[in-house]
Amino acid sequence: MKNRIGWTTCPSIGGKYAVAELLEGGVVGNGLITFATKAQAQDFIDSGLADELGSRGSAPKSRE
Repeated sequence: MKNRIGWTTCPSIGGKYAVAELLEGGVVGNGLITFATKAQAQDFIDSGLADELGSRGSAPKSRE
C-alpha cells in the first residue's frame, strides 16, 4: 500500500472536480469530496480542510 503524500484535484463525474489523495509515485488515490469547480477544490486543499477531513477518514458526499 502506498502512503499519501498530499492532495490533488481531478475531474469527476458530471463535470465536477474531486479532491483526491496523492500517493507515492504520483498515483491518485481515493476521492475525499467533490466540488462544482476546480478552483473550489483547490481552495479546499489550500485551506487545510482536506488534511483535517482525511485524517478522520470520512467526508460529506459533495460540496457545491
